[in-house]
Amino acid sequence: MDTEPFLAYIDGRQARWRLTLDQCIEEAGDDPRARLLAVFDALRAWADSQPGFRSFSFTHAMVELAGPQHPARTVLTANKQALRRQMLELAEATGTPDPGLLTDQLLLIYEGAIANHALGTVDRPADRAHATARQIIAAASPLPLHTFLAN
Repeated sequence: MDTEPFLAYIDGRQARWRLTLDQCIEEAGDDPRARLLAVFDALRAWADSQPGFRSFSFTHAMVELAGPQHPARTVLTANKQALRRQMLELAEATGTPDPGLLTDQLLLIYEGAIANHALGTVDRPADRAHATARQIIAAASPLPLHTFLAN
């Protein structure tokens, strides 16, 4: 595999994903819970915008490039770590007593939704992940729930 074109492809996909994510977070408004849930809004938007969407190219690349020293794997891992950092910042803003745990729980749901897109074992996994994330964020948040759960 020629690594340079592949890295350029991954960079382009990552830039488009970041635009989608940033837009969803901005559109979520001021409620910190809604801003954290916007990660799942972005996942739904990404999946819905691509006919035949099966999974993220990042996930496919991680499977194909199993060698930990491959330059593409380093880029892909950095992208996943950046998402975790951003989610942690968003989780901290909710006032949850354990933002690290909340972030890890949400990342597991997020990655599970992506895997299920590829496997086809769950119908509309991004929607199911969104609903699950909403419940977990609500349960972890000390803020009043009526407005968040009503949305």
